[in-house]
Amino acid sequence: MPDNQCYCLFVLGTRPEAIKMVPIIQAMEDSMIRPLVVDTGQHPDMVPAFLQLAGVTPDFQLASGQPGSSLVRTANRIMEGIESVLDDLRGGPERRAAPRLFSGVGRKAGRYPAMMLVQGDTISAQVGAQVAALNRLPVAHVEAGLRTGSRWNPFPEEINRIVIGDYANLHLPPTWRSAQSLVREGHDIRQMLVTGNTSIDSILWAAELDTPWPDPQLDRLDSHEGPVVAVTAHRRENWAGGIGRIAEGIGRLCQRLPNVLVVIPMHPNPTVREVFVSRLGNLGNVILTDALDYPAFARLLKRADLAISDSGGVQEEAPSLGTPVLVTREASERMEGVHAGVLKLVGTDPELIASTAADLLNDWQALAAMTTQANPFGDGKAKERIVAAMEYLVFGGTPPESFSTPFDRLRILQESGYNEDEVKSAMEFTARTRSARE
Repeated sequence: MPDNQCYCLFVLGTRPEAIKMVPIIQAMEDSMIRPLVVDTGQHPDMVPAFLQLAGVTPDFQLASGQPGSSLVRTANRIMEGIESVLDDLRGGPERRAAPRLFSGVGRKAGRYPAMMLVQGDTISAQVGAQVAALNRLPVAHVEAGLRTGSRWNPFPEEINRIVIGDYANLHLPPTWRSAQSLVREGHDIRQMLVTGNTSIDSILWAAELDTPWPDPQLDRLDSHEGPVVAVTAHRRENWAGGIGRIAEGIGRLCQRLPNVLVVIPMHPNPTVREVFVSRLGNLGNVILTDALDYPAFARLLKRADLAISDSGGVQEEAPSLGTPVLVTREASERMEGVHAGVLKLVGTDPELIASTAADLLNDWQALAAMTTQANPFGDGKAKERIVAAMEYLVFGGTPPESFSTPFDRLRILQESGYNEDEVKSAMEFTARTRSARE
């Protein structure tokens, strides 16, 4: 390895992590930093297929994912596996006392990494950050700072991202709102770069692939003349009744709008699948299909007029493709989208889901007002900012520029004394004006 290169260890284990990490790995092709990829095996049936599609081969594959395993036992397997990876890279456990900080820079260092990159809020990310910190390996956290304000919603994701924030040395929040959350918790803004979210980079790439539908049922999308709604539901906090209420809301929507076509790529969890099959399987305007690969899902989001989802990623991805989202959660860590008007929180109340969706699909101006808003989550260039931040951390030079600006029109209106209804009226006026101009 040339003296001006080093390695970065990427730890990922779920499909969302792979989707959001791959753009960074791909952007390193001409970088001075080379990626080493650890697949922890948390989603063994989904991650390898996506990595193969993107042309990424893991350098290390662990086997942490076992059916029915508890979060604690999964975390324990991931911890031991990553520690073994570091032992392998440092040349054996007997060398653990060797200097760590930036020991991966230069020809003589072998492949021991200069830092670890983790993403988001999974067990793989949390454990990876902990192992890195215990080995004095700098941790960079992609998608840092997302908060709902309740450590139990979503669980365990909110706890994981809080914990990762304490291990991280470089915080890479996607938005200024996320950065502000970190500052409130006592993290130093001098250790942050606002990047935009790499999910935007990835969805824009996938949407251009235009792959064939994997399920013949989905061919109906190419000829259907009515509105199309894409639905996903899988969050752990919705398992205890929430999934059933979402399904009931979808059923009511289908009764009110017979010309709507609803597509539900079902999560592999058998409990989730059973609810949708039993409650919606006999409806002619509902397509129940297996979970889609990422390019097909991107194509579905691009085709849909509206998305209804409890997914964090969909809240960012769908608006990037011009598709607004009804969020079936009580709280969101992505309130930028709510304030921008591309997301609406509806929770899991069946009537609110059905009525809100029907009102939007019956009112093209209201729907257009949501689809013409600027995406607050990214511009497709997050990967370049993150690679530049890592190069600056290791090699110095010119620091990278942040995504967007902390200037917040909504916040200024609120601080000027406008009440909630007045602010909402102002934002709706802006949406109508933008829509008319376009």
